Amino acid sequence: MRPLIGITCSRVVGGAWGLYSPGHMMDYTFDDYSQAICYSGGAPVLLPVAQNRETFQTILERLDGLLLSGGPDINPRFYGEEPLEGLGEIDEGLDQMELQIAKMAFKRDLPIFAICRGIQVLNVSLGGTLYQDIANQIKGSMNHTQKADKGVNTHSIRIEEKTLLHQILRRKAIGVNGKHHQAIKEAASGLIVSAQAKDGVIEAVEYPSKGFVLGVQWHPEGTWRNDPYSKKLFYAFTRAAFHHQKENLKK
Repeated sequence: MRPLIGITCSRVVGGAWGLYSPGHMMDYTFDDYSQAICYSGGAPVLLPVAQNRETFQTILERLDGLLLSGGPDINPRFYGEEPLEGLGEIDEGLDQMELQIAKMAFKRDLPIFAICRGIQVLNVSLGGTLYQDIANQIKGSMNHTQKADKGVNTHSIRIEEKTLLHQILRRKAIGVNGKHHQAIKEAASGLIVSAQAKDGVIEAVEYPSKGFVLGVQWHPEGTWRNDPYSKKLFYAFTRAAFHHQKENLKK
């Protein structure tokens, strides 16, 4: 049986109900995530923003893995800062939903794969902080806002040995397709940095004492069709979710 993988949604304002009606909030995520999960052996389920603790508990009891997807900036109040120049749009409801489900999934030792905004949500949910805008806050940083197709890798990262990421990829460096202007500033307690860009920006973190908690700042869901390292990441995640499912069935 395929492991059930929950994928968090972002929100946009959609079309109006009628000529004189305001627009409606619409839950969405790019289908690249679902396709990558399907390809690697999982069963994807989209998780809308409208949630509460009771629904989270019901959902997490049934999930075998959680994918925290990309999206807008996180409100800096969640990591104890005032907004700075360069902060983009924020969504309070989305922040509250993802931060809460990340904490609950982490506590349950559910396999977590966090992508782009997801790595930032993971870090903030555990007590870490973010750079609100790389260009304004990191002197000499490279351009992390990719101006190429999502399927194109545009810069390299260095991978730390003896980490989960290195174990999965078996490489000391790979090319990635980052498209972000925020990044982890201080990693939360317990998280270790497993990859960085040449300018020092954190590109991956993991939590060694958990079964599978991995965050990447780039977008492997955009390159998995042709990039073997992106495929390996999704395979490793769904394999961890499958093992989680097997352990639950034994109980």
